[in-house]
Amino acid sequence: VKCDQYWPTRGTETYGLIQVTLLDTVELATYSMRTFALYKSGSNEKREVRHFQFTAWPDHGVPEHPTPFLAFLRRVKSCNPPDAGPMIVHCSAGVGRTGCFVVIDGMTERIKHEKTIDIYGHVTLMRSQRNYMVQTEEQYIFIHDALLEAVTCGNTEVPARNLYSYIQRLTQIEPGENVTGMELEFKRLASAKAHTSRFVSANLPCNKFKNRLVNIMPYETTRVCLQPIRGLEGSDYINASFIDGYRQQKAYIATQGPLAETTEDFWRMLWENNSTIVVMLTKLREMGREKCHQYWPAERSARYQYFVVDPMAEYNMPQYILREFKVTDARDGQSRTVRQFQFTDWPEQGVPKSGEGFIDFIGQVHKTKEQFGQDGPISVHCSAGVGRTGVFITLSIVLERMRYEGVVDIFQTVKMLRTQRPAMVQTEDEYQFCYHAAL
Repeated sequence: VKCDQYWPTRGTETYGLIQVTLLDTVELATYSMRTFALYKSGSNEKREVRHFQFTAWPDHGVPEHPTPFLAFLRRVKSCNPPDAGPMIVHCSAGVGRTGCFVVIDGMTERIKHEKTIDIYGHVTLMRSQRNYMVQTEEQYIFIHDALLEAVTCGNTEVPARNLYSYIQRLTQIEPGENVTGMELEFKRLASAKAHTSRFVSANLPCNKFKNRLVNIMPYETTRVCLQPIRGLEGSDYINASFIDGYRQQKAYIATQGPLAETTEDFWRMLWENNSTIVVMLTKLREMGREKCHQYWPAERSARYQYFVVDPMAEYNMPQYILREFKVTDARDGQSRTVRQFQFTDWPEQGVPKSGEGFIDFIGQVHKTKEQFGQDGPISVHCSAGVGRTGVFITLSIVLERMRYEGVVDIFQTVKMLRTQRPAMVQTEDEYQFCYHAAL
């Protein structure tokens, strides 16, 4: 046990003289927020305490990317009133991760006021107040990575009501540059280069032919692993990545449009991950080239390895086609309904003229997920599984966050997606489309 649960899961608990009532809990993909009311016996004063728990720190080492941690820090800071007493920070021993939080917070504040930074000095000062603050070299490096990101990326969060004027500013040429702010922001995303060591399985000779494009592969840490088939090398591989949503980890699977050779793997992936909603953002052929193999049967049932797929219904809507399939595992006779939404209004070149139709489509998909979807992720694909797929997932997250928090941060959302699958939101056009559609 790293920490006793010192708060009530529901209702009220009394701890000594203090009575604590849970008022509200919000669970997001990387952290939870709780609100408590505190009463002290013998006093009639009521106080409110906000409790933030970061849930994405790994058991060993440090987070792979500082992005979620910085987002967490920003949220904590924005909720702390100016007249509040000190913020209480703890981990297990209260020195390692706690030290990281305090240093990163202290330094981001200092940068705002002084434009300088002194990590070594700050850690030394803290250690004179509490032994061992910032416990490992890894944590010390993580602090540097986090502050570098904070400095280079700046603050791109906008209250939803100011989004229009923010976009107006971004589309103007930056003084002293001959490019727009939008272009600069999009280029800043690309500055992080991935090391080949991050694509172990994707580069194996037995898997190379399963990638539609040589340069678009899933990171090893976030790839969807299939259950291996005995004696078949590489049978656990598919070009697909888990992506966190706003409230839920692994809310989406981003994948390439299946090839003829990977169609069986695709159905296996849907089944093993209990994914019952598929979003297709491409036509089978565009610009005279195959963009995606037709991985589903049109008229009568077809068998893909262990799975029998029966077409049940097809609805033609103005902007999309909805197909319903009954999928049966031939090994044990279990069956499920899988719904496929194919968006048909994306132009072969560029992006849709208006974001409205696409926003409606996103709403439709999520509504269906709430009505019928199992607990599994929504599987999203285009051709390579990064461009339009990235736009769909970015806007899904942005819209949900706008509903709950009233703020928009396209840059950080895309940045977070790119830590989970390379090149998400592939072109500047697509990036700009995310901004306009969010309006």
